Amino acid sequence: MIDLKIKFCYPRTVEELLQQVASLHEPTNTSPTPPSLIIVDRLESFLSGPGGSSQSGFHPEEKSCAAHIAALLCDTAAFLTQVLEQRGSSSAPCRIIASFLPEVNAGGDPSATDPILDVLDRYFQVRCTLDQDRGYEATAALFLSDIR
Repeated sequence: MIDLKIKFCYPRTVEELLQQVASLHEPTNTSPTPPSLIIVDRLESFLSGPGGSSQSGFHPEEKSCAAHIAALLCDTAAFLTQVLEQRGSSSAPCRIIASFLPEVNAGGDPSATDPILDVLDRYFQVRCTLDQDRGYEATAALFLSDIR
């Protein structure tokens, strides 16, 4: 019998997100069974400033913030994978799924590279790009990790 436990968290700020992910390292949060999947939906919402997205588009702080979040997620998944393996869990390794919807650039060129996607590509091994037909302007990216 599989014991399935799901915990939903809704951080409102990047600080809350970082705190919640970092707290997964604490022994009180890894007992009796550490998480084997971490999902972060709408990663882009944590990267824009307090006033939301700017008209000019990308800010250097967003690139740094994306790297910080991605590094913490990957480090946490690696740590939880070790804990799962030490406990002999059949659900190892811990995986990450993060969704990111880039802004459409001013020129509207869907093939233009988003600088945040470049950062996220460095941390996550797999990117699944979702695109709708019929003139859908934005392309969503789904990042997956496989820490071994």
